Amino acid sequence: MGIVKNSGIANIVEADRSLIWCIPDEWSFEEAASIPVAYATVYIALVMIGKIKKGESILIHAGSGAVGQAAINVALHYGVEVFTTVGTQEKRDFIKRLYPQIKDSHIGNSRDTSFEGMIKEQTNGKGVNLILNSLSDKKLQASMRCLGYRGRFLEIGKFDISNNTLIDMNFFLNEISFHGIMLDYMFDGTFNNEEFSKNLGHLMSSGIESGAIRPLTYCTFEKDQIEAAFRYMAAGKHIGKIVFKIRDDEHIDNIPTTKLPILDIQAVPRYMCHPDLVYVVIGGLGGFGLELADWLIMREARKVLLTSRKGVSNGYQSSRLRAWAGYGADVRISTHDIITEKGCEEMLKMANSMGTVEAIFNLAVVLKDCIFENQTPETFRTSFAPKGLVTMNLDKMSQKLCPKLKDFVIFSSVSCGRGNAGQTNYGFSNSVMERICERRKKLGLPALAVQWGAIGDVGLVADMQDNDIQLEIGGTLQQRISSCLLTLDKFLRQDNVIVSSIVVAEKKTGSGSGTIMDVVAQILGIKDIKTVSHQVSLADLGMDSIMAVEIKQTFEREYEIFLTAEDIRTLTLARIMELTSKTETNTSITKSVSSVTPEDSAGIRLFIKNFGDEKLATKPFIYLPTINSDGSDNNLFDQENEMVMFILPGLEGCAAGIVNLSRRLEIKVCVLQYYSEETEDDNLDKMVKRLYKTMKERFNPRRPYILLGYSFGSLPMLKLAQMLESEGHSGIAFCIDGSPDFLKATIPTILSIGNETQLQNSLICHTINIAVPKNEVTKTLMDKLKDIESYDERIKWAIKLCPSQKRYSDKFLESMMKSCFYRLKIALNQSETKKIKAPLVLIRAKENPSFLALDDNYGLNKFTDGPITVHLLEDYHVSITENKECAKIINCVLSAQRGGKIAQNVVTNVGKEFNEILNI
Repeated sequence: MGIVKNSGIANIVEADRSLIWCIPDEWSFEEAASIPVAYATVYIALVMIGKIKKGESILIHAGSGAVGQAAINVALHYGVEVFTTVGTQEKRDFIKRLYPQIKDSHIGNSRDTSFEGMIKEQTNGKGVNLILNSLSDKKLQASMRCLGYRGRFLEIGKFDISNNTLIDMNFFLNEISFHGIMLDYMFDGTFNNEEFSKNLGHLMSSGIESGAIRPLTYCTFEKDQIEAAFRYMAAGKHIGKIVFKIRDDEHIDNIPTTKLPILDIQAVPRYMCHPDLVYVVIGGLGGFGLELADWLIMREARKVLLTSRKGVSNGYQSSRLRAWAGYGADVRISTHDIITEKGCEEMLKMANSMGTVEAIFNLAVVLKDCIFENQTPETFRTSFAPKGLVTMNLDKMSQKLCPKLKDFVIFSSVSCGRGNAGQTNYGFSNSVMERICERRKKLGLPALAVQWGAIGDVGLVADMQDNDIQLEIGGTLQQRISSCLLTLDKFLRQDNVIVSSIVVAEKKTGSGSGTIMDVVAQILGIKDIKTVSHQVSLADLGMDSIMAVEIKQTFEREYEIFLTAEDIRTLTLARIMELTSKTETNTSITKSVSSVTPEDSAGIRLFIKNFGDEKLATKPFIYLPTINSDGSDNNLFDQENEMVMFILPGLEGCAAGIVNLSRRLEIKVCVLQYYSEETEDDNLDKMVKRLYKTMKERFNPRRPYILLGYSFGSLPMLKLAQMLESEGHSGIAFCIDGSPDFLKATIPTILSIGNETQLQNSLICHTINIAVPKNEVTKTLMDKLKDIESYDERIKWAIKLCPSQKRYSDKFLESMMKSCFYRLKIALNQSETKKIKAPLVLIRAKENPSFLALDDNYGLNKFTDGPITVHLLEDYHVSITENKECAKIINCVLSAQRGGKIAQNVVTNVGKEFNEILNI
């Protein structure tokens, strides 16, 4: 058994002798497979860096995992007091069975920060000497607080290191030390690790002999169950190691096996480079060329020659060269004129001076597009030179100078295979290259022509593309560069001469296997969506990096939803419901915002996003997680310092649409929800009195009030501010794309209100769509509802027709249909409100429908005597709370308020480039 840098799944492996150990006779292959990586990590961390000593104490996080078990075994062998954490009761029971010497009071919870209290209590406040940490975010910070005087913090997780998470320097007042444990650095060739490897090998050998190293708990999967194994691991339910069994043990009862049986294993071949051979990329400093060179270097190429007419011409190219040099790659640039035979010959001689040429890739291209009537011999020559002439020269010279050439690859285009208007010359040039490849193949020479469609991330199309708009070219869409390289891997391992890779311009709206929620639930292993909170992030629901990649790719492939890795990590089920609705109605929403006409019927979706989790939505208030608050529901606060922002949500009346905004705020957030037994005779005064009662129980009277109203919420927010000021309180109020005048002007037009019945029916259909996205019922429901007179009867009839779903009860849906209608009536039948004295901050969409004859401040000057600050964002009403700049503005305003600086009446245009602190 042993450890290698990579390529361990092979029939022949080259390894460092120091990192190979004999398998004891009593161990099976599966048991041996559980040893090397886990114990090597532990010995490096605890012994070689942590200098563990008898009588010390250690906190080992995730004790039921492979590294956790290995660490406990080694720590107990050294006579150290062990504290550990686990994530479930099952794993806690496992630790108690496997390690009876560990007290129950020494086992904490790894899913929250409660272990901090356990450590302080069990060590009488002294803390532990060592911590082996794999937790992230707040749990890492809590772990740091568990470290005692001159303690050693051993970080084996990479999440916080990769994200450059900040650590409070106050921790180092105890003279502690922080060490990042990187097992892979042992194979880094940038410094000499021979002595380090020998020491580790000796420690491991001694540990095997002494019994400190013993097999870990493991779960075995067969070689054809790889996907099932990864999903099992991603669910976080496994204990110890997951092992793939490739073949049975090769000895039986001490009878030696002289000849191993042949084992056939189905495997997907992978294109790999040889570090001693040379790879030539023509046009290597272009967008695709840089990506291809990087791909080759990641596949072990260490000698690469890039050709370019201009040479290195920008900072990005220079940065890539420096990065490759860091990998130990010898990347050289040729500026020879390879359009001529002489220049091509000199370039190949330069490549031969580096070593034996293994592969040549021709990516060169020059476009001279125009309709055929305007094509000239000169436009044909310009396009033909880097394509046809260069390939002809490479074909001739490579046969002479590169006798061991394995791959001769030219990048063609679908403009040759499918044709494209205005590119006759370009298609002709590509066709010549393909004919050369066909001739080479007949001669037994390597040849491959790849007809690419448009590439969306890098290259010519990406350079011409504005604002990341998805272009359709010749009936195809842009293919992502990551997809291109995966496809190229397959092409290089097959025998056809001319191959093609395109993305047909056919929009997808789903995979047909269910809603987005169903897909995410399947990936996360959640059987019943209703059993989990819709406000909890996917990361907190157990999503790991593998799941995150699968969710990201599924969103992009099946639903055309593009999110960053950070967005995926903070995604909640409530937010996914919003994305579902937004994806289905994107076109109609954009139309409603930019050019609304009385015939549009999608306007209701602008005001009602989703309802989130039913249990949470029915509470009178809810605390949401923020940057400096975990969203805990308690009333215990420091009367001198605690500040809480009270948020009044949109028409749906619940916190679901505010969650992502809240996560970015630097203040504790309490959302006042409207859900109650509302009646038809309800009005604004009655609603605000209920909210006022809820707020007063949680409001710190020694601090200024901070209120925020989004959309419809701006109406009760102003009334609430008035009531607080009548009692002598002062504060500040935020309106996010809303005001009384805005609602009064927008609702009748966007919702196309001909009468109350039409409005009620729109609410019924939209509520059903939120509960069951992509259903077939609502397509005809509007017409059928016209025949039923009573609103109550229409609601009951619609709920009866609603497809089966588990997220919401019938009572809840009925209540939401009624409540939203009552709130719309409140917005339309506003009563006069006294002016407040507080300053108002309006964050609104930059562009609004032309029919809105409102001032920049949405008429808020009628409702306050204080200053009004207006910030304009490049966004829409329905998604403005998701805009990161919205949270930045609020944080900056609150920071300025604490410093005593409040703006006078100003309008600020905040674009996508807003990255600096607002000068308020």
